[in-house]
This record gives sequence, structure tokens and C-alpha cells, in this order.
Amino acid sequence: MTNSLSRRTQIVLIGIVFVVTFSNATLAQGPATDLDLTQMSSSLEADGVRIESLIEIAEAENPDIHAARASWQAAQKRILQSWALPDPMAGMDVMGEMTETRVGPQEDRLMVSQELPFPLKLWERRKVAKKTSEAAKQQYVAVRRNVLNELRRAFYSLYETDASLEVIHEIHTLLKKFEGVAQARYSNRQGSQRDVAKAQAEVSMTLEQLFVLEQNRETLVALINSILNRSALAGLGKAVQAAQPTLEATLPQLLTYASQNREGIKEMEAMVEKSRHNKNLAKLSWIPDMDVGFTYTWVGSGMTMSAEDGKDSWMFPLKINVPVWQNRLIPALQEAQQEMEAARAKLLSSQNETFFEVKDAYVRFTTAAKISALYETAVIPQAKLALSSDQAGYESGETDFLNLLDSERVYLNAKLAYVKIYAETLRSHSDLIRATGLDLTED
Repeated sequence: MTNSLSRRTQIVLIGIVFVVTFSNATLAQGPATDLDLTQMSSSLEADGVRIESLIEIAEAENPDIHAARASWQAAQKRILQSWALPDPMAGMDVMGEMTETRVGPQEDRLMVSQELPFPLKLWERRKVAKKTSEAAKQQYVAVRRNVLNELRRAFYSLYETDASLEVIHEIHTLLKKFEGVAQARYSNRQGSQRDVAKAQAEVSMTLEQLFVLEQNRETLVALINSILNRSALAGLGKAVQAAQPTLEATLPQLLTYASQNREGIKEMEAMVEKSRHNKNLAKLSWIPDMDVGFTYTWVGSGMTMSAEDGKDSWMFPLKINVPVWQNRLIPALQEAQQEMEAARAKLLSSQNETFFEVKDAYVRFTTAAKISALYETAVIPQAKLALSSDQAGYESGETDFLNLLDSERVYLNAKLAYVKIYAETLRSHSDLIRATGLDLTED
């Protein structure tokens, strides 16, 4: 009895060795440590907010970026799983009393087996998982760029609003001065009451513009707070004017950059490769997989005098599947072919959309830069000179009040238009960065 137990222990150990041999090692990973980020929310409420500070916070706190990064990391974990072997099977048969053989009764049977897919199938599965991970990475890059582009556009619109508020305050102060001059001239019987009323009306109209701009500012601050994952009630200081960007690259160069670096194109390229490997997998479905095993049977003492009497038996069973059902294999290959065609079409569509976005942003940027330079060097200086001349003329009685108001409106509109076109230069440059997939400030 002791010998029988010892033999059974040995056989069980052999089975365990078999299972371990065909099992996959588990990689232990320690928990990731969270990055200790310094909160800068309090400093954002002071004047002098820069886009660089907001970008740093967005990259660390934006939920969409976090979600896309986690999805990419999850896809990376599927690579190792993709070419892992199936779990081995183990079993134990307890024989009945009537299971007799020539050399004695069969008592128990231990069985272990391992399915072994055709090696090329495992290779192609790994390729599919790698391309899926690569596509997920490009999706993460795309989400990050889209979030930062949305943030930059909102910040530049906030700068436009803050700068416009400054202009309106400047004009409001100037109109109050005009009102005082008109009131003094009216008191001295050198002007009309109509001039005073017009000056007061202009002052009231500037107040209306201030209210609208302040409303727009609150909306933009709420948008920026949502991107930064801050409270909607959190304040945001005055936006600092960003330096006007320059662009050395030509449109053909930008299109080339975009075709090589735009994350949407790279994602679709990865999906085309993934579909190609899926098609290869479908072709490999015609190749059988193998199942190897080990079986050990304990045999009790028989009634014969044979040397084999009571001797245990063992065997190595070998099985393969027979892929004969064409109604499954052929449609699977056709499905993979259609998926590859769809991926190629999406790649072409992504390229066309990218090239349009690059050209659109390029034309908007170059046009806005030209107009901005025109306002800065010609329109605003001329409007300011005309306003100063008419102001001096009105105070000396050589110019009427209507001409002075016309000059004031031209100057106001010129400054507001300059602020708007300058902000559009910044926004279109940000769009160009997103469209090309490159930081063009390094060019």
C-alpha cells in the first residue's frame, strides 16, 4: 500500500511538471506610483496668466487625457496576453469495480493536456495586439493634441476679450474727457447741448460693450476651468499676450510633415496593418492546432502470473483539430478582407481631411498675420493721428464734435479689429500645430 501511494505521488508530481512546462509565467508588477503634482490653481487667479502654465496643468489633470492614456496602457497589456498559450487541462478518472484489463483492474487515471496553437497563429495574434496598441497610442496623442488645441484657442479668445476690455476702458476714459470738454464748451456758450448728449450716449454705449465682454469672459473662464478640471467657480487672472508666432515652413512642407506625423493618419496606418494581420490569421485557420497530453493509469494486481500483471500504464495522447467547416472559414477570410478594405478607405479619408485642415489653417494664419501687421504699422497709427488732430481741433473750436466722434469710432474699431485679428493669428497657428502633428514653434 505504501509503495502504491509513493508511486501515485511520483505520477502526480510528473503531471504537475507537465502543467508547469506548458504554462505561461506570470509577470508581477508593482503598483504605479502617482505623480505628486503641485497645484497651481491659486496662482491662476492672479493677473499674468500664461498659456504654458495652463498647458502644464491640463496635461496633468484633464480627464480626457487621463482616459486616453489609460486606454493605451490597457492595450499594451494585451500584447503579452495575445500570444499566451491556453490554460492546460488536468483531470482524474476514478474507475469502477468492473474496469478489468488483461493485467489487472484499472483503479484510477490521471490526465493532463495542453493545446498548442500553430506557432504562426500566435505570431500573428501578437502582431494584431501590437498594432492595436499602436493605434491606441495614436488615439491618446490625438486626444492630448485636441485638448491642448482647445485650451490654446480658449486662452487666446480670453486674451482677445481681456485686450478688448482694455481698449474699451481706454475709449471710455477718452469719451469721459470728451464729455467734460463738451460740457465746458456748452457752459461757455461755445458748444451745443447736442454735443454733450452725444458724448454721454457714446459713454453709455461703451458700458454696454463692457458688459458683453465681461459676460464672454466668464464663459471662457468656465470653459478653461472645465479643460483644467477646476471648479466652475474658480477665477482666472488676466491673460498675458502671447508672442506672435512665425512660420518658416512652406505649405508643401507642412503637408509633408502632416502626412508623416499626424496622429490620425498614423492611427489609420496601424489599423490597416492590424487588418492585414487579421487576414493572415483567417488564412491560418485552415492549419490544424495540436493538443498534447500525458495519461497515467494505475492498475491493480491481476490473477495472472505474467510479469506485466499489476503494472501501471501510461501514454502521450496527441490530437489535432480538423478545420473542415468551410461555412465558417471562408466567410471569416472574406470578413477580414473587407475590414482591410475599410481600413484603407479610412486611411485615405484621414489623409484628405488632414491635408484640408493643414491648408485651411495655413491660409488663415498667413492672412491673419498680414492683416495684423497692416493694422499695427498703418491703420492704428493713422487712426490715432486723426483722433489726436480732431481732438485738438475740437478743443480749439476748429473741428465739430461729429468729426471728433467719427475719429474716435475709427480708432476704437481699428484697435478692436487689431486685437481680434492678432488673436486669430494665434488660434490659426494653434490649429496648424494640431493639423501637422508638430510643434511648429521649433521650426
